[in-house]
Amino acid sequence: MSEAPEAPKETPSPLEDILPIAIEVATDPRGFFSSMAREGGYEAPGIFAAVMLFAYGAILALFQLVHGHLGGVLYSLILVPLFGAICLAVGAAIVLFISRALGGEASFESSFRIVAYSAALLPIAAVALLIPYLPILVLAYQLYIVIVAVIAVNKVAEQKAWAVLGGIGALLLFLSLLGTIAARRVGPKIDALGTRMQKQAEEMQKADEQMRQQLEKQQQQQQQ
Repeated sequence: MSEAPEAPKETPSPLEDILPIAIEVATDPRGFFSSMAREGGYEAPGIFAAVMLFAYGAILALFQLVHGHLGGVLYSLILVPLFGAICLAVGAAIVLFISRALGGEASFESSFRIVAYSAALLPIAAVALLIPYLPILVLAYQLYIVIVAVIAVNKVAEQKAWAVLGGIGALLLFLSLLGTIAARRVGPKIDALGTRMQKQAEEMQKADEQMRQQLEKQQQQQQQ
Protein backbone atom coordinates (compact mmCIF):
# COMPACT_ATOMS: atom_id res chain seq x y z
CA MET A 1 0.00 0.00 0.00
CA SER A 2 1.54 3.26 -1.13
CA GLU A 3 1.92 6.04 1.38
CA ALA A 4 0.03 9.27 0.79
CA PRO A 5 2.32 12.07 -0.37
CA GLU A 6 3.16 14.61 2.30
CA ALA A 7 1.54 17.99 1.98
CA PRO A 8 4.04 20.68 0.99
CA LYS A 9 5.22 22.70 3.95
CA GLU A 10 4.20 26.34 3.95
CA THR A 11 7.03 28.82 3.84
CA PRO A 12 6.88 31.03 6.92
CA SER A 13 5.81 34.58 6.23
CA PRO A 14 8.42 37.29 6.90
CA LEU A 15 5.81 38.95 9.15
CA GLU A 16 5.93 36.00 11.56
CA ASP A 17 9.63 36.56 12.26
CA ILE A 18 9.45 40.32 12.83
CA LEU A 19 9.11 40.33 16.62
CA PRO A 20 11.76 37.60 17.27
CA ILE A 21 14.18 39.35 14.90
CA ALA A 22 13.58 42.75 16.52
CA ILE A 23 14.23 41.29 19.97
CA GLU A 24 17.40 39.52 18.81
CA VAL A 25 18.77 42.63 17.07
CA ALA A 26 18.11 44.73 20.17
CA THR A 27 19.49 42.23 22.69
CA ASP A 28 22.22 40.38 20.77
CA PRO A 29 23.30 42.38 17.70
CA ARG A 30 26.66 40.61 17.44
CA GLY A 31 25.03 37.19 17.36
CA PHE A 32 22.32 38.24 14.90
CA PHE A 33 24.56 39.93 12.32
CA SER A 34 27.28 37.28 12.62
CA SER A 35 24.77 34.63 11.53
CA MET A 36 22.86 36.82 9.05
CA ALA A 37 23.23 35.93 5.38
CA ARG A 38 24.82 38.63 3.22
CA GLU A 39 22.38 37.78 0.43
CA GLY A 40 18.87 36.41 0.22
CA GLY A 41 16.81 39.11 -1.39
CA TYR A 42 15.36 42.43 -0.32
CA GLU A 43 11.87 41.24 0.58
CA ALA A 44 12.38 40.05 4.17
CA PRO A 45 14.58 42.97 5.36
CA GLY A 46 12.38 45.43 3.44
CA ILE A 47 9.20 44.16 5.10
CA PHE A 48 10.92 44.22 8.50
CA ALA A 49 12.05 47.84 8.04
CA ALA A 50 8.61 48.87 6.74
CA VAL A 51 6.89 47.45 9.83
CA MET A 52 9.36 49.23 12.11
CA LEU A 53 8.79 52.52 10.25
CA PHE A 54 5.01 52.20 10.47
CA ALA A 55 5.27 51.32 14.17
CA TYR A 56 7.42 54.43 14.68
CA GLY A 57 4.91 56.57 12.78
CA ALA A 58 1.95 55.07 14.66
CA ILE A 59 3.51 55.88 18.05
CA LEU A 60 4.21 59.45 16.94
CA ALA A 61 0.63 59.70 15.62
CA LEU A 62 -0.67 58.60 19.02
CA PHE A 63 1.33 61.37 20.71
CA GLN A 64 -0.07 63.91 18.23
CA LEU A 65 -3.61 62.64 18.80
CA VAL A 66 -3.26 63.05 22.57
CA HIS A 67 -2.29 66.69 22.04
CA GLY A 68 -5.12 67.22 19.56
CA HIS A 69 -2.90 67.81 16.52
CA LEU A 70 -4.87 66.06 13.77
CA GLY A 71 -2.51 67.32 11.06
CA GLY A 72 0.39 65.77 12.96
CA VAL A 73 -1.45 62.44 13.02
CA LEU A 74 -1.68 62.32 9.22
CA TYR A 75 1.93 63.47 8.87
CA SER A 76 3.15 60.74 11.26
CA LEU A 77 1.14 57.95 9.60
CA ILE A 78 1.93 58.85 5.98
CA LEU A 79 5.00 61.04 5.58
CA VAL A 80 7.15 59.62 8.38
CA PRO A 81 7.21 56.08 6.89
CA LEU A 82 7.67 57.54 3.39
CA PHE A 83 10.66 59.67 4.37
CA GLY A 84 11.95 56.76 6.43
CA ALA A 85 11.96 54.51 3.36
CA ILE A 86 13.97 57.12 1.45
CA CYS A 87 16.42 57.41 4.37
CA LEU A 88 16.71 53.60 4.35
CA ALA A 89 17.99 53.59 0.76
CA VAL A 90 20.29 56.57 1.39
CA GLY A 91 21.61 54.94 4.57
CA ALA A 92 22.38 51.71 2.69
CA ALA A 93 24.34 53.69 0.07
CA ILE A 94 26.32 55.47 2.82
CA VAL A 95 27.12 52.19 4.60
CA LEU A 96 28.19 50.68 1.27
CA PHE A 97 30.47 53.64 0.46
CA ILE A 98 32.11 53.74 3.91
CA SER A 99 32.53 49.95 4.07
CA ARG A 100 34.27 49.84 0.71
CA ALA A 101 36.40 52.86 1.59
CA LEU A 102 37.57 50.96 4.68
CA GLY A 103 38.43 47.86 2.67
CA GLY A 104 35.32 45.82 3.45
CA GLU A 105 33.60 43.22 1.27
CA ALA A 106 30.40 45.22 0.87
CA SER A 107 27.54 45.03 -1.59
CA PHE A 108 24.44 47.19 -1.75
CA GLU A 109 22.30 44.25 -0.65
CA SER A 110 24.43 43.48 2.42
CA SER A 111 24.47 47.18 3.34
CA PHE A 112 20.70 47.40 2.83
CA ARG A 113 20.17 44.41 5.12
CA ILE A 114 22.34 46.07 7.80
CA VAL A 115 20.35 49.32 7.73
CA ALA A 116 16.98 47.55 7.46
CA TYR A 117 17.49 45.29 10.48
CA SER A 118 19.09 48.11 12.47
CA ALA A 119 15.66 49.78 12.28
CA ALA A 120 14.58 47.41 15.06
CA LEU A 121 15.12 50.22 17.58
CA LEU A 122 12.75 52.69 15.88
CA PRO A 123 9.68 51.92 18.06
CA ILE A 124 11.88 52.25 21.16
CA ALA A 125 13.21 55.56 19.83
CA ALA A 126 9.64 56.83 19.40
CA VAL A 127 8.67 55.96 22.98
CA ALA A 128 11.95 57.46 24.23
CA LEU A 129 10.77 60.87 23.01
CA LEU A 130 8.67 61.07 26.17
CA ILE A 131 11.81 61.35 28.32
CA PRO A 132 14.32 64.20 27.76
CA TYR A 133 17.73 63.12 26.43
CA LEU A 134 16.75 59.42 26.34
CA PRO A 135 16.52 59.45 22.50
CA ILE A 136 20.24 60.30 22.43
CA LEU A 137 21.02 57.09 24.32
CA VAL A 138 18.83 55.09 21.94
CA LEU A 139 20.64 56.69 18.98
CA ALA A 140 23.99 55.78 20.55
CA TYR A 141 22.96 52.13 20.84
CA GLN A 142 21.63 52.15 17.27
CA LEU A 143 24.98 53.45 16.02
CA TYR A 144 26.68 50.70 18.03
CA ILE A 145 24.47 48.12 16.28
CA VAL A 146 25.37 49.52 12.85
CA ILE A 147 29.11 49.40 13.61
CA VAL A 148 28.86 45.82 14.90
CA ALA A 149 26.89 44.87 11.77
CA VAL A 150 29.41 46.50 9.40
CA ILE A 151 32.21 44.54 11.05
CA ALA A 152 30.32 41.22 10.95
CA VAL A 153 28.55 41.48 7.57
CA ASN A 154 30.69 43.76 5.40
CA LYS A 155 33.94 42.36 6.81
CA VAL A 156 35.42 45.74 7.74
CA ALA A 157 38.44 45.57 10.04
CA GLU A 158 37.26 46.15 13.60
CA GLN A 159 39.85 48.81 14.42
CA LYS A 160 39.04 50.81 11.28
CA ALA A 161 35.29 50.49 11.83
CA TRP A 162 35.45 51.77 15.38
CA ALA A 163 37.87 54.57 14.49
CA VAL A 164 35.95 55.94 11.50
CA LEU A 165 32.33 55.00 12.19
CA GLY A 166 32.80 55.61 15.90
CA GLY A 167 34.07 59.12 15.14
CA ILE A 168 31.13 59.83 12.83
CA GLY A 169 28.74 58.47 15.46
CA ALA A 170 30.29 60.63 18.19
CA LEU A 171 29.83 63.71 15.98
CA LEU A 172 26.18 62.81 15.32
CA LEU A 173 25.54 62.30 19.04
CA PHE A 174 27.17 65.64 19.86
CA LEU A 175 25.02 67.45 17.28
CA SER A 176 21.94 65.66 18.57
CA LEU A 177 22.78 66.74 22.13
CA LEU A 178 23.23 70.37 21.03
CA GLY A 179 19.91 70.23 19.17
CA THR A 180 18.11 68.81 22.19
CA ILE A 181 19.55 71.46 24.53
CA ALA A 182 18.62 74.25 22.11
CA ALA A 183 15.09 72.86 21.68
CA ARG A 184 14.58 72.65 25.45
CA ARG A 185 15.74 76.25 25.90
CA VAL A 186 13.87 77.74 22.97
CA GLY A 187 10.72 75.60 23.29
CA PRO A 188 9.25 77.31 26.40
CA LYS A 189 9.96 80.76 24.90
CA ILE A 190 8.14 79.82 21.70
CA ASP A 191 5.20 78.49 23.73
CA ALA A 192 5.10 81.69 25.80
CA LEU A 193 5.25 83.81 22.63
CA GLY A 194 2.41 81.79 21.12
CA THR A 195 0.32 82.28 24.26
CA ARG A 196 0.94 86.06 24.23
CA MET A 197 0.03 86.31 20.57
CA GLN A 198 -3.16 84.35 21.17
CA LYS A 199 -4.12 86.65 24.04
CA GLN A 200 -3.40 89.73 21.91
CA ALA A 201 -5.54 88.31 19.11
CA GLU A 202 -8.39 87.68 21.56
CA GLU A 203 -8.07 91.23 22.96
CA MET A 204 -8.10 92.72 19.47
CA GLN A 205 -11.15 90.67 18.57
CA LYS A 206 -12.89 91.81 21.74
CA ALA A 207 -12.01 95.48 21.06
CA ASP A 208 -13.27 95.13 17.51
CA GLU A 209 -16.55 93.68 18.79
CA GLN A 210 -16.98 96.53 21.26
CA MET A 211 -16.29 99.12 18.55
CA ARG A 212 -18.82 97.48 16.27
CA GLN A 213 -21.46 97.55 19.02
CA GLN A 214 -20.79 101.24 19.68
CA LEU A 215 -21.13 102.06 15.98
CA GLU A 216 -24.44 100.20 15.86
CA LYS A 217 -25.71 102.13 18.89
CA GLN A 218 -24.70 105.45 17.32
CA GLN A 219 -26.49 104.54 14.09
CA GLN A 220 -29.63 103.61 16.02
CA GLN A 221 -29.54 106.94 17.95
CA GLN A 222 -29.14 108.92 14.72
CA GLN A 223 -32.10 107.11 13.16
CA GLN A 224 -34.26 107.97 16.19
